[in-house]
Amino acid sequence: MSIRETEKFQRGRNGEQIVAQALKQDGWMIIPSYDYSGEDEHAPRMEGLKLQFILPDLDACKDGRRRWAEVKTKRVPTRGRISGKDEHGIPLRHWTHYQAVERESGCPVWLYIFEESSREIIRARLSALGEGRHSRSREMGDMIFWLREQFELFARVDVA
Repeated sequence: MSIRETEKFQRGRNGEQIVAQALKQDGWMIIPSYDYSGEDEHAPRMEGLKLQFILPDLDACKDGRRRWAEVKTKRVPTRGRISGKDEHGIPLRHWTHYQAVERESGCPVWLYIFEESSREIIRARLSALGEGRHSRSREMGDMIFWLREQFELFARVDVA
């Protein structure tokens, strides 16, 4: 079975399309990086002679501004064992790649999260989120988490 046929992939793609539509409605023009993953089923990459970095899902521009948008689809926030508060996380490896993309491109990377339970899209600039909380588990590997309250509401979604 191809990864593109999995329920997890389909949920993620749905979230990417929902966020892309919300950005367009807010006046942004987008280039969906996720359309350029090729046939090897790897995430799209920014490539140099010796280095390569995973690209965020969307390249967006509006009124002379440009940003990258990484989209995550989450059913609900997780409750942090240490903080006791709602959190969202991404793989630590992706976070380091997105920092490199921001550094190399000179364009900020924003993290957009589509929460299926609340039907909300929340967002934050990755560099404004800070170091976050690192966690390692057998199920998810190395992750970095931030408090949900660090994100701002971008849009509410009526239907998906």
